[in-house]
Amino acid sequence: MTPQDLLARLQDTSPNGPVDRLAALVVEHELSQPLETLLPPALLARAMKAALEGWLASETADRELASAIDHLQGQLTQDPRTVREALPPELSKGLAELAARRFSPDRALVLSVLDRPPVRSLARGLLLNLLIDFSRKVSAPVTENRIAKGFSGLAKLAADQARSAGGTLGGIAGALSDEIERQVEKRARDFVDSAMSGVFQQLADALTDPSRASEQAEMRVALLDGVLSLPLSRLGRELSRADVPGGAAVVRKGLSQWLASKDTTAELEGWLTRALERDGKRPVREVLGALGLLDAFQTLGRESLRARLSPVVASEPFARWLEELMQPRQA
Repeated sequence: MTPQDLLARLQDTSPNGPVDRLAALVVEHELSQPLETLLPPALLARAMKAALEGWLASETADRELASAIDHLQGQLTQDPRTVREALPPELSKGLAELAARRFSPDRALVLSVLDRPPVRSLARGLLLNLLIDFSRKVSAPVTENRIAKGFSGLAKLAADQARSAGGTLGGIAGALSDEIERQVEKRARDFVDSAMSGVFQQLADALTDPSRASEQAEMRVALLDGVLSLPLSRLGRELSRADVPGGAAVVRKGLSQWLASKDTTAELEGWLTRALERDGKRPVREVLGALGLLDAFQTLGRESLRARLSPVVASEPFARWLEELMQPRQA
């Protein structure tokens, strides 16, 4: 067989042709390898580190990221749909069913997330403002207090006298109101400071009590409904307010400092090794079969590899390589 005859046969891209069968052989060989052989942690760690270093060294990466975000923001701003309308109905329904499932998280976990100094400070300020605002309404002069409208008998008479007297009686009422307000504000602060731990404890109880799982599910469904009801145009406007270049600079700085440490590759390899600890020794075929993905990977892998091999065997460099390969060896 001449090199031209062999080349013509190799360039046959029909199903079950030489290239198709070669692609199938390669796929089957890869599927028979252990998962850790196909995805070696040491090689993946070096590849990830090299990729990160390449991105950090790029002078155009930040501009490309900002341009992509701007493009996405422009698309969203012009889209009249809501998030629900943009998602396939089946996906929205599945998310709602998932949110409605009974689940109560661990109480200690919820407390460790919620009870943080910034969150505590925010909650304290909100609760304190609420109590002070209420105290001001209650301690306002009787003539201005809406609560007095519900008084009867002697209370109404006192209110009328305070209104008509003005002067001294009005001044006393005002001074008394100010003093009451100061006292209430002080006590409100003391109360809030002592009550904050209890507030977080009760909030954690409400979010984690298994007996309230139905209420928790209703809350998750309501939150999901709120997200799905958001207009895409509003999300676009919110995205435009994000400081993408500044955020990218922070990420790049942190990654640069991490990559500069001597243990980066070892840490990456350790994470990948732990990720493959359970299934790393199993053949890829067995892992995919257990997940119900074997047939799909076989078919797609064969099609993909065939599509990649076909242009190679049809190229002039391949023809020259094959002709050289089939030349008789010189003694």
